[in-house]
Amino acid sequence: MTIGTTRDECVRRSNRGRQLLNVRIRSTTARRKRQEIAAKLSVIALIVALVCGFTWFGANKALDKFFYCNPAYNLRELNLELDDVITGEDLVARTGIEIGENIFGIDLSATEKSLRSIPMVADVYIERILPSTVKITLTSRTPVAWVSPATDPLTPYDPTNMDLVDTNGLLMKPLLITSSYHQLPVIYGVNPKEIGDPESLHNDDLKKALTLLSIARNSVDSLLVIRSLNITKGYCIDAITDQNAHIKFASDDFATQLEKLRRLLEHCRETGRELESVNLMARKNTPVKFVMNSVPSPTKRQESSEKTKSNPQKSKGKKN
Repeated sequence: MTIGTTRDECVRRSNRGRQLLNVRIRSTTARRKRQEIAAKLSVIALIVALVCGFTWFGANKALDKFFYCNPAYNLRELNLELDDVITGEDLVARTGIEIGENIFGIDLSATEKSLRSIPMVADVYIERILPSTVKITLTSRTPVAWVSPATDPLTPYDPTNMDLVDTNGLLMKPLLITSSYHQLPVIYGVNPKEIGDPESLHNDDLKKALTLLSIARNSVDSLLVIRSLNITKGYCIDAITDQNAHIKFASDDFATQLEKLRRLLEHCRETGRELESVNLMARKNTPVKFVMNSVPSPTKRQESSEKTKSNPQKSKGKKN
């Protein structure tokens, strides 16, 4: 039993040694294969990097030769459609675009960003037109009124101390004041610091004034031309027309008030009377005041003249 047991142990030890040797051989072979694969991948990556580098270098050289350094693509014409937002000289100074520089070297995105920062600009379109032209088109916002921090409508008109405002309540300082802007009404009593985010207009008084202007502007056959609005009181809006008539509006239901005013202005036109003031806040028995000694309308004067011409004999009889 002792000899058999010893022999079995020797066999087991021998088998265990072979297994360990086989594991070591397989591990060494696998490590060698991984190293070979890694070396091949490194060589391939190096080759790809070199190819990409040479390609990039060659492409840059080709772009420089045929585009960026080609005098045929130097800027010769700057086509501007500025919609009365800014002058061409100010645009060039603002964007840094110069005649003679390569049109492919102009950073169009930076130029567009610079122009969009102008409050009066609603949209920007920039286009390269080969071989030597850049076209810039600006679309202006549409202002509906001036806003002034002054509280007295008799304050002298000075656009340099006021801002323009559009229907959304966005305040804009114009770089170029056109003649059409002088025809816009002025909203007095607006503090620019109280406006807040123009996209969500927080100033209720200004919002109501803009609503009133919008309804009046879109009214059919309207005889009303508003010259100024005063929103300092809060509970009402005091308006002055181009005929110097003073109109007091309640701060709501503008459509009804404007319809009542339209009928009143129609009456003034038909009778030749001139409106001095009216308080539209009253629901009934609207207080109205007319200008005293107003000049008869041309229609009335023409009718009187025609009656005189049609009765010449009666006129002569009175003289005798």
